Amino acid sequence: MAKRIFSLLICAFLLASTLLLSACGGKDVEGLKDNDKEVEKADGGDVEYTVTVKDYLDKPYTTGIIVKFFNGKEQVAMQAVDANGVAKKTLPAGDYTVELSFTGGNTSYYCASIPTLTAKAPAGDAIIATNHSSESTAIFAPGGEYNAYSIEEGCTYVSLTKGDRTYFLFTPTIGGHYVISVADGAEATVGSYGGNLHYIMENNIASVNEDGSIYLDIKDSMIGQGETGTTIVVLGVDTETADNCVLAIERTGDATKTIEDEPWTDYTAVHTPAPYTLPAGTTFAEFDLTASTDTYKMVLDEATGYYHLNSVSGPIVYVRLAVDSDYIACYKTILDKQGVVKYFYNSEEKTYENFVKKESYSQCLFDYLECVDETEGVYPLTEDLMYIIQQNGDHMGWWDTESPNYRFLNDASQKDYTVNTEIAWLLMCCYAG
Repeated sequence: MAKRIFSLLICAFLLASTLLLSACGGKDVEGLKDNDKEVEKADGGDVEYTVTVKDYLDKPYTTGIIVKFFNGKEQVAMQAVDANGVAKKTLPAGDYTVELSFTGGNTSYYCASIPTLTAKAPAGDAIIATNHSSESTAIFAPGGEYNAYSIEEGCTYVSLTKGDRTYFLFTPTIGGHYVISVADGAEATVGSYGGNLHYIMENNIASVNEDGSIYLDIKDSMIGQGETGTTIVVLGVDTETADNCVLAIERTGDATKTIEDEPWTDYTAVHTPAPYTLPAGTTFAEFDLTASTDTYKMVLDEATGYYHLNSVSGPIVYVRLAVDSDYIACYKTILDKQGVVKYFYNSEEKTYENFVKKESYSQCLFDYLECVDETEGVYPLTEDLMYIIQQNGDHMGWWDTESPNYRFLNDASQKDYTVNTEIAWLLMCCYAG
């Protein structure tokens, strides 16, 4: 009788040891998870055992993972996960522990929960997360220089320093809505701090949800831009009571389409500019922009491509391309700060649904600026320049009395409503006097 009791104690000890050794290197292993559905099997029968490998977001790991089945210390079977993250094996009825193996020598995983399977509960989940890279990038933040570690979409087990902020870099490959959260319930908070690796923003710039997660809307136009080739999101995780956590990044849908995501159409010039020199002794006269609409008639000289005032033999009309006018900065100044463009719509309601195209005039203007008179910075008015001023000015609201960009002010710096908005596009022009 004493022998039998001793044998039972040895078996119990071996089973307990096997359970402790079966996890794949994680810590704080959660309670073992069994399928609620019990399967009745006769002694000596076979049972299909199932292990699903997934992350904290309930998303499966579908490649690179082998599930090993152990009966006691003996490995009795192994199976790669399928496209659903599931490994199935039919084995004699009994109790089995599980270990995970990673192909390609990859051991950068944190195992949070590993199941034990029985004949009555033959299915269970293995919950794992990816470990973040040990390589770091130096970033500058308030207080000094910090190391930031790259992480990817999905669940990542991150190492934190208690009481300090630890920075992580997320590089999205496609646009979309992203939700970022602490997925394992650890007492840590996550924030987004922009995408400037030289010096990050001090304040959290992302929207914070009630559950403490944040969401980012990564536009398609943000992908493939910047010094590093794409947008990099700087995340910061703070903890006061825990030293590690699982950081989850989940793409939940497409980003809201905006006009900024649409491609540009470069304006195709009608006229080919050539270096221009003003005739000696040329002086300039200004347009009276309060005059009636029929006061000034633009007449095109087909031979030169230049517009003249009122008749083909009238004075040439000029555009101040490199010298500011009384009303507005010249295009050289504007181009130093921004592009010269227009957004076109098929309705007065300027919504994305009514959007037609984005047209850029910057390159055309650069070509003209290389040809202006070197002394006065002017070039004769052409079809291109007339079109660009009219379209860009309309887009900017330069002669829209309701626009904050209205360019015509009186001596009291109030809007001058005496300007004739039908000819206000001549604000950059003058003519040979």
